[in-house]
Amino acid sequence: MIKVGYKTTDNTDVTYQECSDTDEANTVIAALRDSKAGDSSIRYFYLEVQTTDTEWEKYAFIDQAL
Repeated sequence: MIKVGYKTTDNTDVTYQECSDTDEANTVIAALRDSKAGDSSIRYFYLEVQTTDTEWEKYAFIDQAL
């Protein structure tokens, strides 16, 4: 399971969607980035993978400015 999300300028993490594989996650994060273009409340987008039963780790980032 991979979570696609973004961090806002007030440091809130927002989970947008959960995906079953990397291809789906890559498609979703690209579409999310495009849909939020110009939204100045977003710092960056990220992908997150579950590392234990209760913990998740962010591993891919896209800056909102790109």
